[in-house]
Amino acid sequence: MAKPLEGIRVMDLTQVFAGPTCTRILADLGAEVIRMEAPTRLDITRNLIHVDNDGQDLPWERTLYFAIRNAGKKEIVVDMNQPRGRELVRGLIAQSDVLAESFTPRVMRAFELDYEHVRQIKPEIVMISLSGYGQDGPYSDWSAYGMGLEPSSGVSQLTGYAGGPPMRSGLSFTDPYSGFLGAGAVLSALHYRKRTGKGQYIDLSEQEAAIPMLGAALMDFAMNERLPERSGNRTGAAGAPQGCYRCLGDDDWLVISIESDDEWAAFCHATGHQEWVADGRFVEADGRREHHDELDGLIEGWTRKQDHYEAFHLLQQAGVKAAPVLNGKELLLDPHFKERGQFDVVEHPHQGRRPMPRHLAAKFDEFEASAQGPAPTLGQHNQEVLGGLLGLSDEELAELEEQKVIATRPDIPYPPEAISKALKLPFDRYLEAGILRAVEPDYREQLGLE
Repeated sequence: MAKPLEGIRVMDLTQVFAGPTCTRILADLGAEVIRMEAPTRLDITRNLIHVDNDGQDLPWERTLYFAIRNAGKKEIVVDMNQPRGRELVRGLIAQSDVLAESFTPRVMRAFELDYEHVRQIKPEIVMISLSGYGQDGPYSDWSAYGMGLEPSSGVSQLTGYAGGPPMRSGLSFTDPYSGFLGAGAVLSALHYRKRTGKGQYIDLSEQEAAIPMLGAALMDFAMNERLPERSGNRTGAAGAPQGCYRCLGDDDWLVISIESDDEWAAFCHATGHQEWVADGRFVEADGRREHHDELDGLIEGWTRKQDHYEAFHLLQQAGVKAAPVLNGKELLLDPHFKERGQFDVVEHPHQGRRPMPRHLAAKFDEFEASAQGPAPTLGQHNQEVLGGLLGLSDEELAELEEQKVIATRPDIPYPPEAISKALKLPFDRYLEAGILRAVEPDYREQLGLE
């Protein structure tokens, strides 16, 4: 089935999380995404989470983090520090519809690839910069990652437990969120270009991107001069009881949210505790909020004896909002996700068959927003892209590789073997550190990959 962005070419200079998420969505929608790395500066996610804890052979090709964010893209490796490298990139920009980058502003200015220069190469291009603090302002040239942008956007002021300090979400939330917003911004700019013929520049600050999520807190301060109080898993007057409760397993949990007296009665009957309905402390919502700590103890007394999946089904069937806290294994094996096709299985030359989560979860009647293939290997498409689009001969490509303008292996100041040796730790070390919950040698069989 034809996808909506077929015929659109994206030059992708982004790295790590936010930018690759943006361009992965565009690739899933059918765009030809050509990502670029430098031989002396690989995407740092090529060092994260090696398949089967094995990074001994070509470690930069065996990282799952990179594979998920970059599935379905093409890849070239070009050294833009060399004039010939910058010339190649400019040639590709001239044949692209979109240019995406995620550096601090000074980097693109130094390469003379900021928007003022890029639109001279191709006036109708859509360019997006996904930076931490935007392209201007006093913080614009400061380096940033999601772990710092989440608190600096104000999100961490709301997350945490009552009486405790601010807490991060654990995901560097602003990164994927900015990637999704960036993809939407590019689609809007492409639609505008289709109507007007004009390209444009998109300056996306990851710090600013998360601020609209704080709408209620901002309005509360503007109207009442009141700062929010952290409340953990509770949500003010929205519901009671509400929380995340430990279940039967070692680290299994169930989230429950009750908003009405009818839901409270249904919960009590479903759990076999009809006496709680008649308890004067819990008859009305205000009383349940006042005695929330006592309720949490009673509820967890029940959940600790329950399988979190079985309790989830029991309560949902009773009309109570509940959900299990799923770990990675449960997500991959969940029958609901399986039936809805949330994970594409792709074949990677150095990783084998792997499930890849779809980045665009929306279901479309006329096409599948799925991964177009595995993540590319380093410099895999040098010949296809530079030869096909720029018309370079095999002899010219060989000369560029000899001059280290292009590459298919990293050119780093220490041997790759040192990286792989440092990264390969015994599984029991990961288990002790809590990085892994368990090791299941038959995981490929469980996932239906064999």
